[in-house]
Amino acid sequence: MRMDGSLSTAPRWTPVFERISDEKRRRVLQSAKVAFARDGFAGTNVNLVAAAAGISVGALYKYFRTKADLFLAIVDEYEFLLGGALENIFSSEPTFAGRIEALIRAAVRSAQDDPELLRIYVDCTTEALSGMAVELSGRIETVSATMYRRMIAEAAASGEIASDVDPAFAAFLLDDIFLMIQFSYASTYYRNRLRIFIGEARDDTEAVVAAAMRFIMRTFEPRLDAARIIAPSP
Repeated sequence: MRMDGSLSTAPRWTPVFERISDEKRRRVLQSAKVAFARDGFAGTNVNLVAAAAGISVGALYKYFRTKADLFLAIVDEYEFLLGGALENIFSSEPTFAGRIEALIRAAVRSAQDDPELLRIYVDCTTEALSGMAVELSGRIETVSATMYRRMIAEAAASGEIASDVDPAFAAFLLDDIFLMIQFSYASTYYRNRLRIFIGEARDDTEAVVAAAMRFIMRTFEPRLDAARIIAPSP
């Protein structure tokens, strides 16, 4: 389901789900999101999801044919939100530095505003869901991979960053940084991991953003090509 209430162009649900009220659709999806975030895909009991949503199990299976379809509907929401956030950042921030800062802040904000969705993403990366790994990674990762590669290639061409940066590999490493920041604000394990590495500074969001920004910008900053350095006259 789209956040504006509209339905996905390739819904995971049945036509019956489309005919119920918006409020009821949101209630079902929210109950499922909370359950999957708390218990993981394997541990989620659809009976408890139905009870939390105030519907019968029979009704839930009229809306979604399988638990996997229900889970993938939540993943679709993540994909939609990610694509929208990236489009907004890229259209409003013309510079590489501006986009990087906006992406770091978006990583923190999304984890704080919707930690359940991030916890579901973490579950997607486990071997427990290896059977859906190709579909999950293809849907979720393609969005960021495509846009980050484009951002880096444009910045290298304009001279904002080093010209010899490999856009594909750099995009992969950048995404890893953003993911670790997100996980550190959404997951108890990663929150404690952040504390072990940086101590009480973890509680200062602005310090975390500034430190990540400095690290990334210094990594990508243009460097004088050694072959073009003119030796001083004797």
